Parts: sequence; structure tokens; C-alpha cells
Amino acid sequence: MPGTFTRESLITFSIAVSTLVAFGATTYCLSTGIFIVFSHLFYIPIVLAGYGYPERCLAFTGALAAGYFAEVLFFSPGNDLEIANALLRIAMFFIVAVVVSNLSSRLKARESRYRGIFETSGAGIFLFSPGTGEIAEMNRGCSTLLGYSEEEARSLEISSIWPEYSYFSNVLEEGPIESLDCSLAARDGAPRPVLLSATLLPGQQEGCAVVTGTAELKRMESRLRRSEEMLRVILDTTDVGIILTDPGREIAEANTAAVQLFGAAGREDLVGRNPCDLVAESDRDIVRAYREKALRGEAPLPGECTLCRLDGTEWPAEITITRFEQNGSSSGLLVVSFRDITERRRAEEAIREENRRLSVVNEIVAAAAASHGLEDLCRLSLAKVLTLLGFDCGAVYLVHPGDDVAVLRAQEGESRVLPEKVHREHPLYQELVRAGTLHCVEDFVTRYPGSRVRVLAMMPIPGDDGPTGWIEVGSKVKETITRSERVILRSVGEELGNAIVKGMLQEDLEEALSEVNLYVDILTHDINNANTIAMGYLQMLSESGDGSDGTFVGKSLAAIYQSNEVIQNVLALRKLKSGDAELRPVPLGPVFRNICSYHAGSHIVCNGADATLLADDLISVVFANLIGNAVKFGGQEAVITVSVQEEENTVTVTVADTGPGVPDDLKPRLFKRSVRGTTKKSGKGLGLYIVRMLVERYGGSVRVGDRVPGHPEEGAAFTLTLPRYRPATE
Repeated sequence: MPGTFTRESLITFSIAVSTLVAFGATTYCLSTGIFIVFSHLFYIPIVLAGYGYPERCLAFTGALAAGYFAEVLFFSPGNDLEIANALLRIAMFFIVAVVVSNLSSRLKARESRYRGIFETSGAGIFLFSPGTGEIAEMNRGCSTLLGYSEEEARSLEISSIWPEYSYFSNVLEEGPIESLDCSLAARDGAPRPVLLSATLLPGQQEGCAVVTGTAELKRMESRLRRSEEMLRVILDTTDVGIILTDPGREIAEANTAAVQLFGAAGREDLVGRNPCDLVAESDRDIVRAYREKALRGEAPLPGECTLCRLDGTEWPAEITITRFEQNGSSSGLLVVSFRDITERRRAEEAIREENRRLSVVNEIVAAAAASHGLEDLCRLSLAKVLTLLGFDCGAVYLVHPGDDVAVLRAQEGESRVLPEKVHREHPLYQELVRAGTLHCVEDFVTRYPGSRVRVLAMMPIPGDDGPTGWIEVGSKVKETITRSERVILRSVGEELGNAIVKGMLQEDLEEALSEVNLYVDILTHDINNANTIAMGYLQMLSESGDGSDGTFVGKSLAAIYQSNEVIQNVLALRKLKSGDAELRPVPLGPVFRNICSYHAGSHIVCNGADATLLADDLISVVFANLIGNAVKFGGQEAVITVSVQEEENTVTVTVADTGPGVPDDLKPRLFKRSVRGTTKKSGKGLGLYIVRMLVERYGGSVRVGDRVPGHPEEGAAFTLTLPRYRPATE
């Protein structure tokens, strides 16, 4: 630089002049005999050389020393004392040269360092005189900021670039100015916003000001502020809760979603809290484990836990904990994000329940499809329901279309005593069958203390014209029937409806076909046999000439009577299928008299036959079958006794005979349809079946026993219990 060149030239000139003066003075003094003062003049060029050229100072000193020693040898008298003094002075020359050059080197190195800092500093720096207000020096950063060249900057007044200097000059005298936000005037007059720090250097003869342009900083601050505002808007509009925790395990910040999810009034309700206090106690160890993984820098993975609102209510959440890093290093802060997964868990639970429902229904439908017949279908379906849903006992009731009585068709497990039939007047029938909805009783053991069943569920089986029955299941262990179990039970009832209706139709068709076949058998076999016998006897009568007319006629009449009996049984069956009986008073006397006259050749004894029953015209078919069987199987020698005993509301009639009796193994099956005896006289097994059906139609009962208890070979005894008619006057 020009300034530096001028200073170096001055130092060089000074060294040359002082060297010449020193040599000239030395020559003069030695020639005149002065040996004391002249040598000190050599210290001046040595000091100047050490200051200006420290790296060449020793060489320059050596040259001076050689010239000085030569002068001493030439001009001095040559005694040893003067030579010794000269050598001593030369040694001092070198000592001064070493010290000055070392100090100068260190000073220049420090000056170079500070000059490098001054010139290369990113901040603008200028030196000024506090007294005159002139700018002494300005670095490149400051001149570039203000638009001046370095030469122009040295001719400036400080007030021209710092208009407020006159005010702050007094402040500067009291102490340094730090981070003053102000504006400097640029070369084009435009203000340049800066942060200015100024102080007076030691001695207060010079001041130093450091300025940093804040235009870019303010733009960055503006962008950062906009980014923060945008980030805050994003954080506050997302439905994901976010909290920031500091190393002290306290919440430092929370977004709006976090405030809402925890039920807080504002951020201030969350800031400062320990985040573990917002976690359910059962899941705190899980969250601590997540936190430790995040602090170790492991990749964050979402986990699930239960969080607590400020009011104490708990809710499921998906949580992710991430370590917050700044400039590539951990700051100890953790970002915790979480979302409410209540709806997701409900959806998952609904899917699981639906899958379970479909699985259970499919297994039950598969079991129903593999069954053979209605009875098998009811039994297998009920067993599957109990097994898959964990119930202990159950039953299936079915109702035929047009009927008002539900019949027990299947039963599983130990349960209360179930009625074989449930009539339409029963409250259960009214509430369940007609309503057609699932009916659950969860305090069954309280309502019915004698039962061991605690909960009971009854699901209707839908049909085309209303429920065709219901499936009931119970448990001795369950406290309640869950919502999912109710849904499954409803689905099972709906899915089984078609299969059961189909099974009932199939059963009705089979029964109708059996009835048709029965009637055809009766018409084609029994009546045909009876008529054939009658025609045979009458043919024999027409061809006989031995006077045995009475015998043939009697046998012909008996055969015709048998044909009439068959016809009466068919008529009775038709009336049985037509519907309920309309009961009315029927005296037994006329019934027995007609039957005795029908069997005039038999020994029939009637005791107490004046009772009156509640029955209809078909009551005669009952006793005609019983007495007819006794005559047929007992033979002409058998004695038939009919005993009648009246009680308060019932009449007991016993028909006993002295015939061969009924074997014990046949008695339990005797009243079923198509069950025949073991003799050649046995018919189609229809008569006693009709007897049972008619007696039950009247609300009574019938059983078979021995005339002499324990001796079936001594005759049979049929006992009927029928409702007694009691006039209103009684």
C-alpha cells in the first residue's frame, strides 16, 4: 500500500543517514583522541534496522561492527585496552540487535495478525479519532457495506457515515456501546441497518467501531418468523397431538391437538408437567422404554399405549418418540407425537366380531346342512351354538304353521325341567314368538331361585308367516350376554330359519304321506278283508243246506261290524286332524249300552256307568276300541269288566279282561301308531293310537297295566282318566 511504502522508505533513509553519521563521528573522534562517546552512535542504525528489517538486522549489525573495528585499528594508537573496549562494544552491538530484532519480529507478527483480522473480518471495522471525528482507517468489509473505496474512507468525517455520532460520542466517553441497532449512511445516501459496537482504545486517542449489516439478518429473521408461523399453523391444524419435552422431562411445548386430546384449557395446562403423568400407570414402563430407545438414537417406531386426560379418563393412542437434533448433535429434547386410535380399535373390534360371527354362523349352517331330518338338524345346531359360544345348556322349540303350541324338539346340557309344550297363552310365547325379537334374561337365577342357570337367551327362528319357534341357550357361569354374542345369536336364528322351515315342511310332507298310506292300507286291506269274509260266509250260507243259517249269518254280521269299526276309526282320524275338540257333557251309560249290544255274545260287566264326561261324539270310539280289543283277543270265554269311579274333577274308567294280557316289553309302545300285537288277530296297530289321541284331545290320559298286578298272563287292564262334567249348580 502507498502508506506502507512511505514508512519503509523513511526507515531505510534513517538507517543510511544514522550509519554515515556514526562512521563520520567515529573517524573524527578517533583521529582527535576521543574514545568514549562516539561508539553509542552505532546503536541508532542498529535499532532502526532491527525495527524495520528484523530478519536482516544481525547481518547489518555485523557489517557495522566490522567497519567500527577497522576504524579502531586504523585510527587508535593500537594498545590492547582500546582493542578490548572495541570488542566489548561490538558484543553490545550484537546484544542490542538481537533484542531489538526479536521484539520487532514479535511486534510485526502481532501487527500482521491484527491487520489480517482487521482486513478479513466479516464485520465492518473503522478506526476514528474521538477528538477530531476523522476516520483513520476502514477495513474492506465496512467500505464494501457503505460503498466507499479505502482511499475515500480515510477522508471522511465519522458524522458523514454515522449521523448520530454527535449524540453517542458522550455516551462513548462513559463506556463502550454494545449491539446498537442503528443505520449508517451509505455513499449513495441510502441507510444501511447495522448492529454497531464501539469503544475507545487505551489512551482514548482513537476509537474503534465494529458494524454488522442486519439487512440479511432481518430478512432471515422475517423468513424464520414466517416459517415459524407456518409451522405453528400446521401443528395447530393437524389432528396429531405433538409435545416437546426438555431434558428435565417436562413438557416445553404442545400444539392445539395435544391440548384438546388431553382435555386441557390451554397450553399452559400442559407446559411444565411431567409427560409420564399423562400416561396410564399400567403403560408407563412401556413409554419409558420408548423414551430410552429414542435417547439412544434408535429409529423411531410407532407403538400403542393408554394415555390419561387431565380429568382422569383414559384413551388408547398410537405414540412415536423422536430425538430432536440440532446441528447434527442431540439437544436432549424429545418430540412426542400421538393420535387417538379409539375409532380404529372399534373398527378392528368390529371386524374381529364380524369374522367371529361369520365363522360361528358358517359352522352352524354347515352342521345343519349335514344333518338328516329335522330332529337331527335341531340337535346338531343347538350343540354347535353351545360349543362355539360357551353356553352350558339349551333347547329348541318349534311351532307348526297355524298352530299355537310350541313343541320341544331338542335339549342339551343340564338345565331346568322344560315343558314338552308351550301354549300360546304362556307369557313366553306372547313375548317371544309374537314379538319375533331376541329375548335375554340376565337375572334368571334371581327370577327363578330354583334354577342353576344365571343368564338365558332366546332367539326366534323366523318363518314365512312369523316365527316358527326359538332356540334358547343358558349359562351357569356367565354374568351377562355380550353385545357380540347377541349379534351372533340373531344371525344364527336368521340363518337357521330357512333350514328349519324346510325341515318342517319335509316332516309335514312325510307325515301326510304316511297318513295317506295308512288310509290306503286301511281301505285296501282291512275293509277288503272284512268284506271278503262276509261275502264268503254269505256264499256258504247260500250253498249250505244243513240248517246252519244262524252261525253263518252271525259270522257275516261280525265281519260287517269289523268293516264298520275300520270306517269309524278312519272317521275319527279325520276329526282328530280337523282341529281342537268342542267338549260337551256326554253320559257314559248310553255309550256302554250301545257297545254291549254290539257285542251281545260276549261277557261284559259294567259297574258305576252313570258318570258324565266332558267329551264329544268320538268318546264312543275310545271304548269301542278298548272293549272290541278285549273281545277279539280274549275270545268268547273272556270276561270283560268296565269299572267307573268318580272323583271331584275326573272320572277314572278301567276296562279289564281275562284274556292273554299284554307283555311287559310291549306296554311302553302300545299306544304308538302302527304298533301291533304279537297274535294272528292283531290289526294295523291303529285302534290304541286313536284311543290315546282322543283321550289327550279331551285333556285326559290312558295307560295299560295288568288285571292282576305282576301277572300279565292273567289279563290286561286299561285305565283312562277323563275330565268330569260338573253342572253349574254344583
